[in-house]
Amino acid sequence: MKRLRLVIDISPELRRRIKVAVAQKDLSVNEYVGRILEEVIPRETNLLEKRERGRLNSAAIEDLLKTREEVMRAHPGEVFDSVETLHQVREER
Repeated sequence: MKRLRLVIDISPELRRRIKVAVAQKDLSVNEYVGRILEEVIPRETNLLEKRERGRLNSAAIEDLLKTREEVMRAHPGEVFDSVETLHQVREER
């Protein structure tokens, strides 16, 4: 299978945390991040199942709104305006 390179900018703190995690799991950074992305990012077939003529179907929208409500209830008054904030919230769980 052909593999492609993905370059991202991350904070020094996040890089340190990744290095610690890969050392604990005895994995390469590539393996570790690849596994996380495979778990988090839905396959295209899942995305296509939730689409109807280029739009999300009502079940997908309902799921999205439910998740949004849960997040807002769990974190009242917080504004999620960056990827780092989302990572911090996930770690708190």
